[in-house]
Amino acid sequence: MGKDTSGNPHDLSSGGSRYHQVYPTLGEKQLAILEGYGERRKLKANDILYSEGDRHTGMFAILSGTIEAIRASVQGPQLLGTHGPGSFTGEVATLAGRAAVATTRALTDCEVIVIDEESLRALVIAEAELSETIMRAYILRRVAFIQGQHVSMVVIGSTSSGATLRLRHFLSRNAQPSAYFDIVQHPEAKDLLTHYGATEADIPVVITLQGAVLKQPGHRAVADAIGLSPDRLNGEHFDLVVVGAGPAGLAAAVYAASEGLKVAVLDAKAPGGQAGTSSKIENYFGFPTGISGQALAGRGLSQCRKFGAEVGVPIEALTIDCTDSQSFHIGLSQDESVYARAVVIATGARYRKPNLARLEHFEGRGVYYSATFMEGAFCSNEELIVVGGGNSAGQAAVFLARFARHVHVVIRGDGLSASMSAYLIRRINAAANITLHTKTQVVELCGESKLEAIRWDRQGQIEQKPIRHVFLFLGAEPNTRWLGDCVVLDKDGFVLTGADTGDAWTAERPPHDLETSRPGIFSAGDARSGSVKRVAAAVGEGAAAIQAVHQYLARGG
Repeated sequence: MGKDTSGNPHDLSSGGSRYHQVYPTLGEKQLAILEGYGERRKLKANDILYSEGDRHTGMFAILSGTIEAIRASVQGPQLLGTHGPGSFTGEVATLAGRAAVATTRALTDCEVIVIDEESLRALVIAEAELSETIMRAYILRRVAFIQGQHVSMVVIGSTSSGATLRLRHFLSRNAQPSAYFDIVQHPEAKDLLTHYGATEADIPVVITLQGAVLKQPGHRAVADAIGLSPDRLNGEHFDLVVVGAGPAGLAAAVYAASEGLKVAVLDAKAPGGQAGTSSKIENYFGFPTGISGQALAGRGLSQCRKFGAEVGVPIEALTIDCTDSQSFHIGLSQDESVYARAVVIATGARYRKPNLARLEHFEGRGVYYSATFMEGAFCSNEELIVVGGGNSAGQAAVFLARFARHVHVVIRGDGLSASMSAYLIRRINAAANITLHTKTQVVELCGESKLEAIRWDRQGQIEQKPIRHVFLFLGAEPNTRWLGDCVVLDKDGFVLTGADTGDAWTAERPPHDLETSRPGIFSAGDARSGSVKRVAAAVGEGAAAIQAVHQYLARGG
């Protein structure tokens, strides 16, 4: 079949140097510890422990007998493996009660230890040595799931469809592999549409491995169908709600949850925020060879789940009601809501859109706001333009140069030194297929269904170039409109905190440094006025905000 699966095939379940870390065998002492958190249960041959797609499955540790794990796929059921005494079930999503990625069945009569979701989280926090073994296995199993051929669904779409690209990007950012069929590139795509009662007008079409057919679905509909979104959020009360799951928000959630607070993290797109789209972050302390934004976000997400924070994706905060100082009410998409004793605003910023005619028409059809392997594949051996002079633009240019015939970096200023790190400037200068164009800006996008050419003003000369791919990394606009008049913003829409709140602060005590004009609401990361737009700074602010949250909660306001 002519399909494209996300990730590189590398199935750790079939062997390799990490096999015993992915599927460790626990000893008697370790199993005895597990039994203190669960209960023994006897199973008969062919009993189902849980089915693919089931939520809140908990962990099953095998004392005797053999089980097998089977996953549905576009080729039919696939055996992921068989496991005997000392093995245990689950992966990272198990900690959060998300959908099981496989059906697990007893091959023989078995005796198992069953540990429910809440007890499992208590175990990984309390039992440090055993927790290391379990968490390592869980994380590596998720990596194997992403990098292998175990797709979560089939997506049928078109490269001429902006909605298709947005959906595929959403799935990729949330580590949900899919088999992609393009109605132009793959002849079988139209047969699949007919088979499932859909037409080209319905794309993108998602077909889950349980047979559900979703036509032009929103991200939440897809997340609900595959068990990615939370199912126990609406109406819940939390000690702390963090809005935004970028580096600042994830750091705040990890520190708050690890210190015993009941925490929810909400994000409309995916963990990682703007940093999550970075191909490689090389100036973040502790990672001398660099780390991709998605890998960093994945580690943060695993930590959140380890400590019991509820990470809700894709859940968008739409409103906040500040009239009750003891409990803030946050209105969400899908007519849902949550309540919080304290709030951290970590909604970050989005790239600014230039004033170009038909810009939205070309988004996803030649105009992009991130540079991942998916976009890189679109640009193989072609010319492209990266607009912007910051680090994100520099990282994108260097990354895309691996795929493109030539990369043109376009900036309005005289050079990069004022806005880009020196190591990126050196790489751009050293790359034979990257050219920097100063005092240049794109002034027109040309094409019908897809971008076919651009016109740019290059130092006063208008020229047309047959370039079909433009990547925009222009400045930052804060994601703060949802706040209404709850807190005071600066003239550019960023959240004012600490002493900068001025006369808007009316409480008798002085505000904490990261506290907004409303007591109990804090801000960290790129959404905050005056913040340093770096990953390390965002993580630091997220952690620091929690110290202030504790002080606020302890004194009752």
